[in-house]
Parts: sequence; C-alpha cells; structure tokens
Amino acid sequence: MSKFKKLTFLKVLTTVAWADGEVSQSELNILKSFYRKFDLENHELDELKPYLNAPVSKKEKDLLYRQMIAELSTSAEKKEIVAALENMVQVHPRMKDDEKQLVDQFSGWLEDTSFTKRSFGRIRNLFQKTIFEHARDPNPDMEKYFKRRVLKKIELKSTHSGFASKLPEDKLYFICLVGSLMSSIAHVDNHFDPAEKKALKACLADQFSIKGKELTLLFEVVEEQGRKGFDFHEVVTEINRLTSYNDRLHFMECLFALAAADGQIAHEESEEIRRITKSMRIPHKTYIEAKVRAGKA
Repeated sequence: MSKFKKLTFLKVLTTVAWADGEVSQSELNILKSFYRKFDLENHELDELKPYLNAPVSKKEKDLLYRQMIAELSTSAEKKEIVAALENMVQVHPRMKDDEKQLVDQFSGWLEDTSFTKRSFGRIRNLFQKTIFEHARDPNPDMEKYFKRRVLKKIELKSTHSGFASKLPEDKLYFICLVGSLMSSIAHVDNHFDPAEKKALKACLADQFSIKGKELTLLFEVVEEQGRKGFDFHEVVTEINRLTSYNDRLHFMECLFALAAADGQIAHEESEEIRRITKSMRIPHKTYIEAKVRAGKA
C-alpha cells in the first residue's frame, strides 16, 4: 500500500482521536505507534500535523472517510490496514474479547462497496472502542513528569537568586502550564520585544495574583519554556483538565492581549491562538469576537 494511502488512514484515525475535542498524550502515543508501523518519514508526517493540531470540519471528516474507503481498493491493502489494527489489539493488555471481535467486523465492512453515513459512524465507533477506548484513562505519570520538570527549574532558579517561593507546588505547576502557553504566543514570531515582556508579566500578575520576586522567578521559568518549546498536547490536555470553560475564556483574552502588546496582532500569533482555543474547545465564533476586540483595543 502506498504511503499516500497510509496517510489517509492516519488522518481518519486522527479525526477519531479528536472526537471529544482534544487529543490526549495517550491517544497521540497510539497514533505514533501507527506512524512507526507504516514506516513514514518525517517530511511525510508533516502532512499530518494540521490534523493533530486542531479538529477538522464535519464536511472534511466525511470526505476523509470516503477517500479512505475509495483508496483501499485491493485485498492486500485492506489486509494491511486490518493487520495494523489487529496488532494494536494484541499489544493492548486491557482489550476485551468482544472489542477484539470488532476488528474482524471492520475487515468485513471494507468489503462492502455501498457505504453510507451510517457506515462511517460504525467505523468511527469501532476505532473508538478498540484503539482509543482506554486512552482517556488517568495518566498520573503525565502530571508527575511536568511537575518534576518545572519544579526543578524553579528550584534551580530559586537557589541562584536566593528567593524561595512560598506558593504550593500545585499552584506553581499550574502557573507554569498556563504561563508556558502565554509565552509561546510572545515567541511564535521569533521576536520577543519589551512590550510583549511587559504584557506577559502583567498577564501572570493578573491571572495568578503574584508580584515582586515571585513574579520575576515564574516569569523567567515560563519565558524559557515558551522560547525552548514544550509538548503542546500534554500542556493543553492538563489545562483542560484543571480549568473551567470560563477560566479558558479569560485565558484566551490574555493570549490576545499578549499578541497585541507590540501594536498589532501578527498572522502567526492569531493562528497560534486559534490552534490553542480549538484545543481548549472554545467555539470559533468566540475566538473571532475576542480577536476583533483585541484589534480595537
């Protein structure tokens, strides 16, 4: 089977992972296992990034399903896809027997030439029940990893500056999660000017009621995170878990304030905010309204 056809199949899997509005790190790991099995190169994986960064429209999703069915034209190609699914089932220790049987059903559906919208729904449900069912289970290692990383940075900077924060570890961790995304907006155009620096500090101070040496310490940590990069999916997943919808709306306003701090909102900045708000399940209309307000401020 050609790599082009494999990419179509992976795009379909990605739309399934986005079914509840986000792609968790566990789901991302599952998708990566398919990438490895299909032996795709980095430049080919770049084609999948837009599908990982944000969910596609219902119209595009339906087109992908139809394209997948149309492209899997030979028996060998269909068997290769089914073999990949079966391999996922075999290595998944928590998969039940009835869920494994669904993979066999998928093989039968591939032989059906009369696909309807109901057929697409059945395929989507199959993937959710077999591949992604347990990907939403709590992953304590994710939180521990983030905490260890950011708290270690805070510890090192505290030792160097002689100032020790008195905030609880959970709050320090949360500030670093949110602050890292804020900082990424300031750095997205590779130009972090004094106005953006001032705006980032103001957002941190306003959002978390911190000031003085505490603010300076945490600003340095999140600025470094935004400059050096971080795992977008892990950070957004944790923020979604720890915040309410209204919290995320307020956070979106901070992102636009940062983007507009230098006098204008660059295209790269607005696109990055769009990606973030989609991942945070904020409607596109709400994003546009906030963008307009920020542009008039």
